[in-house]
Amino acid sequence: MEYKWRCLIAVCFGTFMATMDFSIVNVALPTLSDEFDKPPDTVVWVALASSLMVTGITLTAGRIGDLYGRKRVYITGWIIFTIGMLVASFAQTVEQLIAFRFFQAIGVALAIANGNEAFPPEQRGQALGTTGSVVGAGLMTGPIVGGLILQALSWHAIFYLRVPIGLMAMTLAFLFIRPSTGSAAPGNRKIDVPGAITLFATLSTALLAVNRGTSWGWSSPVILGLFTFSACMLAAFLRVEARAASPVVALGLFKVRSYAVGVSSLALNFAGQSAVTFLMPFYLQQVRGYSTGQTGLVIATVPRLMLLLSPVSGRVSDRYGFRHQTTLGIILVSIGLLLMATIEANTPIALVMARLAVIGVGTSIFMSPNSSAIMGSVPKERLGTASASVATARNIGNASGLAMASAILVGVASASAGFTAAKVADLPADAILDGVRMAFLAAALASSLAIVASSLRGKQSHAVSPAAATVAPAIQK
Repeated sequence: MEYKWRCLIAVCFGTFMATMDFSIVNVALPTLSDEFDKPPDTVVWVALASSLMVTGITLTAGRIGDLYGRKRVYITGWIIFTIGMLVASFAQTVEQLIAFRFFQAIGVALAIANGNEAFPPEQRGQALGTTGSVVGAGLMTGPIVGGLILQALSWHAIFYLRVPIGLMAMTLAFLFIRPSTGSAAPGNRKIDVPGAITLFATLSTALLAVNRGTSWGWSSPVILGLFTFSACMLAAFLRVEARAASPVVALGLFKVRSYAVGVSSLALNFAGQSAVTFLMPFYLQQVRGYSTGQTGLVIATVPRLMLLLSPVSGRVSDRYGFRHQTTLGIILVSIGLLLMATIEANTPIALVMARLAVIGVGTSIFMSPNSSAIMGSVPKERLGTASASVATARNIGNASGLAMASAILVGVASASAGFTAAKVADLPADAILDGVRMAFLAAALASSLAIVASSLRGKQSHAVSPAAATVAPAIQK
């Protein structure tokens, strides 16, 4: 079998594991809220912890792969990820589970940032389309499998039952991915630790402020202090990156319009879309009275369409280009989210799934060409960093969307009911529905901002753009 296909098999299996992890945990959030007697804006950190850690260190992980060899870092990531799944199954409190999720996410970041870029530019869209299908398969499998596991076993099983699959991911990577050498001499392998720390501090404090703003008060000294500290860390991060010899974020790449637009529109798109996987379990289980198994089947509508349509989208992007395809995709996602903001407690489930289908089709149209445009706009020696930037933008969007959706759900539902409850299950169904609809409306607004960003994209060829070639010397310093 040709190497690039063997590599794709290994990387796709790992991608499947990572995306399934995200969706399988989200479907369990109402169960965890009941199990630990905690409100949604607390248990959401079981999912948010993973997104936050992955966001904070994925770019650093990509740079480590560039310098030390991607196969070595990739396999190390899956070792950490598998150990993290095992220890998470032994958590006795929600705080322990969140801590174990932070550890597990270190492995996710190392793995997803270092998938091998084995495909030539003219086939990149097709390859990313195939990977997009795997993302869809993982997102689809997570809610279904998670829902069925939660019906039959305890929540601990959603972690320990996946340990053997993690071992399989490591084995495939060891057998199928060709070892690669680092791009720098041993004496010149510098990791931007200050950049990684300031980036993590910027994101974590901002997301904590958004997540806790409703509970602690938006004008409270703590929330204002968190936002102020986040702004200071952002300024420090930009200053560090401008001077770093081996930066986490190559700021010079943002001079390339296709790269800058692709990354920003990806983050905005996922900020809106992540609301679906968070809000739907609460809507279906607490408002409609569905079981966890039924919930998983409904939520799988979006990734099911991603699985079917992403390869087609990739082939179309290879043949016809990127610009209008990405904008069309985001428009459909925004329309779908806006339609979700109109759901009622008695809306026929077929119409709910039709709304979700619009989001799934839009995501399929958007993802492959957008990722391909990002990868095609950077120099070859920065492909690892660009791959990591795609994952980081996606996780910034996911983390922001989760923090926003959980804060709005709890805040609006509590205000509608006239009291604050420890669990969403203690709130009336109509109050929960008010919170869900308002959170979907905010998600639609976030996604619509991506339409503006995507419309600014210029023409992009499959090869590295002249602008990327121009900035290449600067980002190699």
